[in-house]
Amino acid sequence: MSKSSLPSAYKALLKRHRLVQNPGQAALITRLANLQNDLTLSHHAQPPLKGVYIYGDVGTGKSRIADLFATTLPPSISSRRIHFHKFMMDIHMRLHHARSQASYAGDPLVQIGRDVRNESRVLCFDEFQVTDIADALILSRLFGAIWESGGVMVSTSNRPPEKLYANGLNRSLFLPFIDELQRRCDVWRMDGSEDYRMGKGRDGRLSVFFTEGREFQKSLAGAIGCSEMRVAVIPVLMGRQLKVAAAPAESGKKVVASTFEDLCQDFLGSTDYYALCKEASTLYLTGLRQFKSDELDYVRRFITLVDLAYEAKTRIICLSSVPLFAVFLNIVPRRIYVEGALQRDLGRRMTVKGEGGSSSSMMSTFIGEIEWSATGLAEASLASGGPGETDVGFAVGRAVSRLNEMGSKNYGVHD
Repeated sequence: MSKSSLPSAYKALLKRHRLVQNPGQAALITRLANLQNDLTLSHHAQPPLKGVYIYGDVGTGKSRIADLFATTLPPSISSRRIHFHKFMMDIHMRLHHARSQASYAGDPLVQIGRDVRNESRVLCFDEFQVTDIADALILSRLFGAIWESGGVMVSTSNRPPEKLYANGLNRSLFLPFIDELQRRCDVWRMDGSEDYRMGKGRDGRLSVFFTEGREFQKSLAGAIGCSEMRVAVIPVLMGRQLKVAAAPAESGKKVVASTFEDLCQDFLGSTDYYALCKEASTLYLTGLRQFKSDELDYVRRFITLVDLAYEAKTRIICLSSVPLFAVFLNIVPRRIYVEGALQRDLGRRMTVKGEGGSSSSMMSTFIGEIEWSATGLAEASLASGGPGETDVGFAVGRAVSRLNEMGSKNYGVHD
């Protein structure tokens, strides 16, 4: 694999109009190509290599560039490309296993970090975010061991390092990790205000957000064809199970139908959604509605479901009682929705028939507004006492953007 393989892959995507020319992306490609070359030439005896921590607004191409970096790494360089949420699930499983051993003593995180490094020299994370105190308190020791063993991290995030775990409980204990992250990685801001996912695949889009039940059922019937929906039992970690209605899909996976109440109002979490999305090529979800201001737990579950579906390239198709721009009305600042011009434009550009419609042409300004307001959600009615007040704003923008991309016929197609 030559040093030019990453830039060549990037240029090929530009030529095929799978990405839009962006100076910030081009500069990042050069930086990551240099890192690939250094990884090929370096040895442990040399000074440790600095990784790259990429942050910026939703839809600026961070994840796509990180994917290109990971897929064009030479086979001789061990690597792991994973959503950060799933990575931390794996770490907690390893901790649970280590603590259950009869020989357990001391802090197992150092050995876990070394094991992770031995498995993968390069860790490529998508959506680096910290919202849980349990994660916050172990990252410094875990990554200290990874970095000391010669590991390199390339990560994407919606926020700069200094704003990770903002307002989190006992955040002072997390600050040493931020300092070490900034020392071990070049912090790279991905410029660009336009969400490329919002304009992706507008010709011949699929309808993925309905407010009219008959159209939703017609879409479901078309997806399952002559098959019948039957109860399917999906295994989850530690012997748990998730029961859903499912039919076989052409991809070999399943078309799954469930309700918002069953998936997001029950006590489910990321392990359940991860297992579900591994099995499902398409998830038909009914019962979505406008969140109430005190339903932050439901919001987080729904966003986690969207994130893990996006990672697995599972398409979510929703039936909602309100248009998508109204789903989060009580969660993000109300003034975003009451500006006359913005409201009219959102209404005019909805494409699915019914009282509302899909988000297929949601303006990038809408996403940008959410991202901007997420730096201080004083007007939002959110639970306090943790990083949720800032992180939910970023996550809402990301979820809307990803739900929009799921309407592209190219969604899930590997470049």
